[in-house]
Amino acid sequence: MRIPRLRAGARTGRAAVGVLLLASAFLALPTGPATGDPEADPQSASQSSVAAPTPELQALIADDPAEGLPGFNDLPIPRSISITEGTVTASQHAVARRSKMSITAQPIWAAMYYGEFNDPIENPTRYNAPRCTSTTNVACLPDPFYQPSCATEDPSTQWTAAYFRHQMYPLKPIDGGGAEVGVLSEDRINLIAFGTIPATATLTISVPRVRGKFQPLIAHTWSRPFRSTGCAPRPSDIPGASALVDGKVILQLSDLEVDGVPVDLGARCRTKDPAQLSLWGDSVSGNYSAARGGPLGAFDGLHPGSRGPLNSPYYRTDNGRTIPPSSGIDIPPFANCGTSGDDLSPLVSAMASGPNNPVRATQGQIFGFNRIPLEDIAMCSLTQPDSCPLPAPEVPERPPLPDGEGQ
Repeated sequence: MRIPRLRAGARTGRAAVGVLLLASAFLALPTGPATGDPEADPQSASQSSVAAPTPELQALIADDPAEGLPGFNDLPIPRSISITEGTVTASQHAVARRSKMSITAQPIWAAMYYGEFNDPIENPTRYNAPRCTSTTNVACLPDPFYQPSCATEDPSTQWTAAYFRHQMYPLKPIDGGGAEVGVLSEDRINLIAFGTIPATATLTISVPRVRGKFQPLIAHTWSRPFRSTGCAPRPSDIPGASALVDGKVILQLSDLEVDGVPVDLGARCRTKDPAQLSLWGDSVSGNYSAARGGPLGAFDGLHPGSRGPLNSPYYRTDNGRTIPPSSGIDIPPFANCGTSGDDLSPLVSAMASGPNNPVRATQGQIFGFNRIPLEDIAMCSLTQPDSCPLPAPEVPERPPLPDGEGQ
């Protein structure tokens, strides 16, 4: 399959798969009370515990210039669920297999809540840095992806990993201040109708609401200690960390034009079911760290997935879940497309839906304020002049195609 290259700006020509996965590729750099990079080196991380905000932070929250702006009430209160928060950007290079296009885009924005509270397990109100040097430290768990053949049910025989979680709220900046929280993108995209006819449409991608609240994407990181543990040494070809960004997203299409002719899709033309998003840290292309950023991807062969179900209350709603091996994003069929009794859902699905659309993304580090500056999301730090969310990282190279597809 020959893939033509199409370079798109921040708000033009993004295929569904490209924007979908790019917008999830956000992890963060701790600021404020968090120091160093505990995920990169959990054995050297000092255990930290964060309870109530400091008086200085309380004053900042009380006098937040973003209060009253769009999106303010859709984001968590600063320091209510994590150590710190800030804004992040990333870039991506995706292949939309059905449209036979190679798409690049930057930047995509998100609000990152780094270091989700993890202690106590039942109702977390503070954060303790996971370490695998003592049984008294939280979130040191059996490695769910790699274990020696000699491992048994005895924890002393197993390889371990320090487990971290972070929450990410996609957002779309609004001119004049504020943001559409939950919206990954709203852009014109290129499609192919009936296999050959060019088409365009407006694609809106968002995370779902549950009981009135946006559901964040979750970034998971398993960091492996440098010292050998378990019944056998860990081989050098096993990466020092595994990272997974995942969650559910909804795709909606509107303003469809097929060969220049408008087609009314109605107001509810969207994927019948939310799409499952899974983006892995790409240790082959470079050293990925949740704190400093780096390469991520969604394509065949990037990560083996979990050996079995996750098994710890620290996984929360993911406890008992089995994570499949890496692959590209699957775009579900569309439903409720058309007006006046015309069901255009099969046409839209033929243009936009399909399996295993590969993506590469590059994430930058967080630009942290201990709050999300909705009044000016792109503002630079006063105390760190070189720390700015823009420009976004450079666009990565094209991801590999699945199933041996040609160039």
